[in-house]
Amino acid sequence: MRAGDGRSGRARSFWPQRSRAQAGALAATGLVVVVVAFLASVMTGLALRSPDTAVRATVTEEPAAVTSLALQATRSTDAVTQDEAVRRVIHEQFRGASVRVAATAFVPSAAVTGGGSALLLVASDALRAEVEPTEGRWPSAETDVAVDTAFARAHGVSVGDALVFAGPDTAVPVTVTALWRPADPGAPAWLGLGDGAEGTDGRVIVSDAVAQASGDGTSAQWVLTPDAAKVTSAQLPRLRSGFDGVADALSEEPTAAASPFSSSGQGAATVAAMQRSVVALQAVIPVPLTVLAVCSIIALVLLGQLLAGARRVETRLLRSRGMTVRALAVASALEAAVIAVVGVAFGAAVAQVVLLPLVGGPAPGASGVVDVAVPALAALLTAVLAAVVTMVVSVRSLTDAPGAVEAGRSRTAVSAGLAVLAVIAAAVTLWRFVAFSSSGSLADGTAGVDPAGVVAPAAVLCAIALVGLSLFGPAAAAVERIAGRGRGVARVLPARQVGRGIALFAGPVALIVLAVGSLSFAAGYAGTFAGFLRDSTLLVQGAPVRADLGASGSPRSSSDLSPAAALQRPGITASPAIVDDATVGDTDAALVVADTGVLPALTPVGAYLFDGRAAASALNASRGIPGADLSSGTSALRLRVAATAGSGTVRATAVTAWLASDAGEVVPVTASVAPDGIASLAVPSSRADRLVALDVAVAPVGAVEVKVAVTGLPHASSAWTLAPEAFGSSTPFHPAGVASASAAALDAPASVRFVAGDSAPLRFAVTMALAADDDLAVGRRIEVRSPAGDLTGTVARIVAAVPGTASERAVLADYAAVSAHLLRTTPSATRASSVWASGGDTSAVATALSRAAGPEAVVTTADGGFVSRFLGGAVLSTWLGAAGCAVLALAAVAAAVSSALRRRRGEVVVLRAVGLSGRQQAWTRRLEVIGVSVAAGVFGLLGGVAVVLLVGNTLARLSVATAPSTLSVQGRVDPVGLGLGLLALAAALAAAVWAYGSAVRRQAADTGYREETR
Repeated sequence: MRAGDGRSGRARSFWPQRSRAQAGALAATGLVVVVVAFLASVMTGLALRSPDTAVRATVTEEPAAVTSLALQATRSTDAVTQDEAVRRVIHEQFRGASVRVAATAFVPSAAVTGGGSALLLVASDALRAEVEPTEGRWPSAETDVAVDTAFARAHGVSVGDALVFAGPDTAVPVTVTALWRPADPGAPAWLGLGDGAEGTDGRVIVSDAVAQASGDGTSAQWVLTPDAAKVTSAQLPRLRSGFDGVADALSEEPTAAASPFSSSGQGAATVAAMQRSVVALQAVIPVPLTVLAVCSIIALVLLGQLLAGARRVETRLLRSRGMTVRALAVASALEAAVIAVVGVAFGAAVAQVVLLPLVGGPAPGASGVVDVAVPALAALLTAVLAAVVTMVVSVRSLTDAPGAVEAGRSRTAVSAGLAVLAVIAAAVTLWRFVAFSSSGSLADGTAGVDPAGVVAPAAVLCAIALVGLSLFGPAAAAVERIAGRGRGVARVLPARQVGRGIALFAGPVALIVLAVGSLSFAAGYAGTFAGFLRDSTLLVQGAPVRADLGASGSPRSSSDLSPAAALQRPGITASPAIVDDATVGDTDAALVVADTGVLPALTPVGAYLFDGRAAASALNASRGIPGADLSSGTSALRLRVAATAGSGTVRATAVTAWLASDAGEVVPVTASVAPDGIASLAVPSSRADRLVALDVAVAPVGAVEVKVAVTGLPHASSAWTLAPEAFGSSTPFHPAGVASASAAALDAPASVRFVAGDSAPLRFAVTMALAADDDLAVGRRIEVRSPAGDLTGTVARIVAAVPGTASERAVLADYAAVSAHLLRTTPSATRASSVWASGGDTSAVATALSRAAGPEAVVTTADGGFVSRFLGGAVLSTWLGAAGCAVLALAAVAAAVSSALRRRRGEVVVLRAVGLSGRQQAWTRRLEVIGVSVAAGVFGLLGGVAVVLLVGNTLARLSVATAPSTLSVQGRVDPVGLGLGLLALAAALAAAVWAYGSAVRRQAADTGYREETR
């Protein structure tokens, strides 16, 4: 078919000319396709690519203790064969997953002549790459050794000095040729082999021969870490099963196991958390994608209806000339395909550019094709089908008689039955969502996403939109009746036109409800997720900034005092802490020891998670251990020790003063006793300035009726008295007055400890999970056994979780109370393993703590980075989905306005004839759209709030995989995001409404218009 050109007489192709005549409607359709293709591609890319990116970032950025598993066993006599067997078993256990293996041979503890011990590391090329020499040269001879800076400091050795290991059979002399420190203290090679491991004074790198001669046996360690360059989220199930079963598999392999394998490290737990995070991501992103799909279909159908309505006369003419419905459908499909291909190509290309810096490019292979092609094809097919369906429906409904809608007889936008079905479907998906989220797995027990459950929020939103449409007609009719009671047309005309134009406004109403509901859901989910992530991360870490010192064992000197005391200053709160494994009864738990008096400042998470003030009160938190405060400027403590015996001889050989900081850390200071009984102890220039205990070592020779007394002790809050259990319950000493003790007889060297009075009973806060397992209640007496010491006390409080650990079964105790208890029941106290700190500027506090803690400390901040790597894309997707729905709602309003301008052109003439000015008509038309938009917005806001209340907390809880499951979630809203979103939508709608009124005024001013001539 050809049509002539009125200007040149040249014949042009009819179909291109037909499309040019509707260039505006087609351009609007193309823009909608661009938006849909862009958003769908971005959200799909985030869903498919961010898991791999997050997994690799986690393995790269987190310390080895978090991502790795250390396997230890006795080293075989044939070390090469053992190593080959171990690596073979590891390969079999992790088949299909990429892991790296770091192997080290070591002696857990070798005694040093003169006192102390060392962790011996067998020299190797791999170990050489992990250390950074600070002085000297790498050992070359068999008796050359390299000592770490901690050992050198503890023993006062330097390059060139001689060192002697006691050895089980004979002494082993060696020469120090180098001092070193780890190149990266958080590297996998140092997992379990850090400073102070096994209670030693430090680490010494030795030859294999020296290691065998100096210790009771050599152990071997293999540290398994996912390969950051190759690992993917698809490998997580294989990694988890490998981590869970590799120790048992190695123990059962004869050539690999010289003894049963033990394991340490949080690799398995971290992989499990990554799996849960991937599942959470897959549970969140379908929500905005589903809502966007529904909005896209509605918007494209509305634009198709607009185009079909504009071509109504033309289509009737074509049908009268013999054009078939099939031919018209093919023409519409081709036209829509051309527009959609251009729009999809542009939108998808822009999406890939946006995704590159966020999550990288698509994966190779089929998954990459799905990532790029599926959203683009879906947008293309939706656009073509919407155009074809609306055209076919329009063609088949062509008639000269007005329909129900045109005659104003239609009073419903959707049937009540459809709304009821939508509500039932939403209820079913909501039930599936709750069932899935409560277990965190599918019905068969595997980790994954329940397809019926993850669409629950979107299904509820869509059901609310359909309910709103079903109520739209009756509500409009009610408003029309109320407005009809007034006088004049200013109020009744907008209400009547809306009531009789239900179909015209149905699409915009649905999309505004969905857009506002999506914005409300996005703000509720983002706010709840961000708040719970912040609070739970802060609770699990213990404070905004935390330094894991890599130290353990007992303090040896004042240099073992943590930097917490030095960090204390106005604006900064710090506490030493001990986090260790423990057992309560037969239940494994975590032990957390911290200065509970400052927990409200360190862990400000709100009482709904952890009430720091209540915990401090229940645990009798006090500033420091009972003792005597040394005056400022004290550099030495001079004491007189008298050791006498009724018969035989006894001599006081050494005195050890235990000095404590305000937080409860204790360090020893030792001095020998002169023949005249005078001991002068140098007081270090540290913040440990309170004398809390004093040890006296005596050497007897056939001594009977022994008495030990100390004079010159500074005045304490309570009298200095004997701690009879400090060196064992079988001590021969008994109290004999102030700072005095006696024994009936001594036949071997012994020690006696004096402390300042009695300390308060030790109290614990235990988690609800631990209390449920062991049937614990407030007031119940329990014993906590851990490497830090055996602690006995009573349960003072039961809490949901304990700060500083992710373990659901944990015990919290006050640092000063624990130190006081240990000084009264054990020979020594325990070093702080970490420092917690908070202040106004987190980055400045982290820098100060890192500088104070030294290069071997691993400093972390409670920024929620682990979870944010996985779920950041989900939060972004909810906002993108809401923004997309808002844009599509604007397109729907524009389409409805354009249709109304065309359909109601004759109405303008009639109203002008009866006296309504152009301004009055413009405002009545504006009021129609304003009333419908406000009503739909309010309904959508209420619907979004309902969705957030139904699923928001559960979805946020599912999203934060690192939080203990016992924690409750507090619903929150992102007011800034919600406010900006609603404001932008309102402003855009206001612009459209104003333009609508202006167009009506122009129509009213066109006095030459005659409907019968057009």
